[in-house]
Amino acid sequence: MGNETKKTTGSVKISEDVLIKIAETAACEIDGVAKINNRLEPPSTLAKFRGPVRVKVNGESAAIKFDISVLEGFNAVSVAESIQKSAKSAVQNMTGFTVTKVDVNVAGVKFLEEKSENGGVTE
Repeated sequence: MGNETKKTTGSVKISEDVLIKIAETAACEIDGVAKINNRLEPPSTLAKFRGPVRVKVNGESAAIKFDISVLEGFNAVSVAESIQKSAKSAVQNMTGFTVTKVDVNVAGVKFLEEKSENGGVTE
């Protein structure tokens, strides 16, 4: 499930769950991504079940897949490209893994409510 790197002093294992958390945190920093409590908002029932972020590890490399919703008013392609760059950079810098690809599936658009009780716009 994780990756093991042998060093002269021992070995280091990094769980796929850690890679998922790093990638998700990087994606949540991008403007225009729908999120709840600093976690990606799953755009569908399937994404709720399997999670909005998945990682496949192969030796010293990883492939990352996202299912996201974009907030209304944001360019979906720009948001997806920003996620690709941010997630790849974060995972590579924090773990030393080579990220071979980052797939982003824009599976929904989250519309903002027009008015809240206090007259402001809410998410």
